[in-house]
Amino acid sequence: MQPFEKLGVSKELAEKLKSQGIVTPTPVQEQAIPPLKEGKDLIAQAQTGTGKTFAFLLPILEKVNPGSSEVQAVIITPTRELALQITHEVNKLKNDDTYVLAVYGGQDVAKQANKLDGKAHIVIATPGRLLDHLRRETVSLTNIKHLIIDEADQMLEAGFLPDVQDILDQTGTQRQTMLFSATITQKVQTLAKKILKNPERIKVKEEKVAVSNIKQLLYETTDRAKQTLCYKSWENIDHFWPLFSAVLNVGPKS
Repeated sequence: MQPFEKLGVSKELAEKLKSQGIVTPTPVQEQAIPPLKEGKDLIAQAQTGTGKTFAFLLPILEKVNPGSSEVQAVIITPTRELALQITHEVNKLKNDDTYVLAVYGGQDVAKQANKLDGKAHIVIATPGRLLDHLRRETVSLTNIKHLIIDEADQMLEAGFLPDVQDILDQTGTQRQTMLFSATITQKVQTLAKKILKNPERIKVKEEKVAVSNIKQLLYETTDRAKQTLCYKSWENIDHFWPLFSAVLNVGPKS
């Protein structure tokens, strides 16, 4: 049995991870996956690069019902770049009959609405654009089973708390809620108390990064072209991630 299977991850998903060179769970995955598979709420303190994306994606992907046309999981992120990154990871793991849609500003609202009207099991969204669709009634979150707030500290510091609260008001109470944050600020603690029910709490120790070994690159672009450049850069990251992980000692990309 593979290490991921010991956490309760299906053999199918474990094989997909293995094909990407991911065979050993990170600490946040080891701690988060078992309680999430049991349906528990969770608050996790984990830095970017610790594998937290797979920590919440793997349990969700195994619980999505492709036979239903309803939105079953919503992942809220503070930026469209992060929404695209998570969508990229989901698309590498999901089955062909599981549909995922990224919803963020800068896209045509009508086109997004058409896709939502089709079949989207997992929606990955920025708060403002998701709230826009809720007000237009182009999406319903009444029956969602899983709600994830990623990078909660960034979300709240950016002033998205009112939007997040409005979104939460339109979700059903019978949901599993997960909150991931690099830091547990007072704002994050206040939000967690409001939305989580008897949550599991995990904290992953921040790994030290050798700053002297980090090479910084600057790409000059326009605001209009930023989205396309970011997406293309992320599409190509698999080619040089092994070098990054070796230099930074950050482990598998997730």
